[in-house]
Amino acid sequence: MAVKNDFLFENIERKTKVYTNEEVNFEQIILDNFEFKVRGPVETNFDYKQPITYAIVMNEKNEIFVYIRWDKNSAAGESRLHEKLSIGVGGHLEREDEYVENPLRDCLARELEEEIWLKKESIIQSFPIGYINDDRNEVGEVHLGIAYLVKVQGFSPKMEDWELAHGEFKSYPELQEMILGWEYNVETWTELLTPEIEKYIY
Repeated sequence: MAVKNDFLFENIERKTKVYTNEEVNFEQIILDNFEFKVRGPVETNFDYKQPITYAIVMNEKNEIFVYIRWDKNSAAGESRLHEKLSIGVGGHLEREDEYVENPLRDCLARELEEEIWLKKESIIQSFPIGYINDDRNEVGEVHLGIAYLVKVQGFSPKMEDWELAHGEFKSYPELQEMILGWEYNVETWTELLTPEIEKYIY
């Protein structure tokens, strides 16, 4: 799935930031204007953005699921993001998502089940908290993150070795420490979105 930048940024200035729902409803713009293109060429076509569902999973203790993307020797996922610390679970939308009521939400549910075995019955709430646009690198220039907060109860993630290196729930202060420290190579979307999460912790 891809959407022309002319549609996405027709009525709002394009910046590297997290846009709130109050500023713009990118979800609806995507649903009204998406098309499907061949993945390879669109990865370097800067006239388009590919929507990416990006779920932040939070448990009943207000802990956030944090993981390290698989290493550079893995064939899994986006190679430009290998070995990076991330709080976002999700992925590209494929043609199979085209004819459901809301392709973004359907893709989100599928990716959560495939990547960390999160079943719908463990989800208490799921709602969009913002849209990540990051034009500072070649990955961000052609992708737009649709960030959802997914609140869960009684859930322990399971991960396939070939897909994710490891992951666990961390408190918000622990996540901040990981991002600010020198030990981890942090995904830029995670850096941008983390401050937005604090308002949902209570």
